[in-house]
Amino acid sequence: MKQILCLLLALVLCLGLLPLTAFAEEGESGILDEEALQAIVESYISEKGLNPDRISVGYVYTATGDTWYYNPDTWYYSASIYKVPLMMLLAQQEYNGEITRETKLKGLTLGYAEEVILTYSHNDYAHLMMSVCANSEPECRDLYKQFADLPDDYYISDFRDYSYFTARFMTQVLTTLYNDQERFPNIIDCLLTAQMDHYFRIYLSKYSIAQKYGSFRDYSNRDWNHTTGVIYTPNPILLTIMTQDAPEPEYVIADLAKRFVDYTLQVDEKLTAYEQEQEALRLAAEEAARQEEEARRLAEEAASLETPPVTEVPALPESETVPTVEPIPTPESEEIALDPVSVLRDPININGENQRSRLFVLTGAVLVLAAAVLLGVRRRPRG
Repeated sequence: MKQILCLLLALVLCLGLLPLTAFAEEGESGILDEEALQAIVESYISEKGLNPDRISVGYVYTATGDTWYYNPDTWYYSASIYKVPLMMLLAQQEYNGEITRETKLKGLTLGYAEEVILTYSHNDYAHLMMSVCANSEPECRDLYKQFADLPDDYYISDFRDYSYFTARFMTQVLTTLYNDQERFPNIIDCLLTAQMDHYFRIYLSKYSIAQKYGSFRDYSNRDWNHTTGVIYTPNPILLTIMTQDAPEPEYVIADLAKRFVDYTLQVDEKLTAYEQEQEALRLAAEEAARQEEEARRLAEEAASLETPPVTEVPALPESETVPTVEPIPTPESEEIALDPVSVLRDPININGENQRSRLFVLTGAVLVLAAAVLLGVRRRPRG
């Protein structure tokens, strides 16, 4: 009975938690409107007549950490945006105390190398710093993986051999840089003064922007143009735009950056209400967890008060029979006759009684009676 009561109590409490759980699941999609973001890119591609397979976007709204991608896993030659994870490797060494900004690396101080590579995109010095970080450029690129949360089988051979990146990879690298700036000193400072009138800055000069561009035309006349960086809107965004063979690629990147900033400002207006909803969800989840723990505790307490079950005697197999035991007569159920002759024959046990003791008592009584009679005869006066 107690077990049934415990189960009913737990069931009632769980039923009471259902609306809270359902409410929490509804808020997991985040603040970003994926359809609206998709429309931003697709409408622009249609408007400009671009190839939708040759443009990729990674967008992070830092106020909530929500991330959105368009064609995130298309591989592009990285051009100069590889210089961001490269210099993050050296900045991390500075943070760990292995080097300082005054340390000479292949004849360059770290501080000078950061400025000429990140701010002015110096290619020769960048390759020199790769030789500082690893024995070869492919080995150096393997080290970049630590800044993204992607499995090894995500990377194609061109990543290691020829410096091919995706928007997903580069956006994750940028997210690591932004979220852990202390670990990578001076990187964002250098990017804040890079390409002051180009790429993201063309239409967004009112905002501080830390950006790194990449532009390269290969031997087969393929044209790669990318930009990755932080745009400091009231709630900053991280943006990576990668293109191949886009007409006027710098303006394609600038146009899309402007549209994503406009969208971000709209999201900012909804942020307060969203944060209130998230706080309500958090409190509801805490209350649900508290009630669940209370139900568990009550069930355990009730179970501990139950009487241990009585162990049943196992039944004998059908092939075995229990021997019949004749009942022992008792004085109430059967009168036992004292037969001196039979007692003498079997003085040990008749119907479970010790008759030898009774015989001794009877014999003693007879002797006493006989002695009394004799004494009485001797004392009678003679007449």
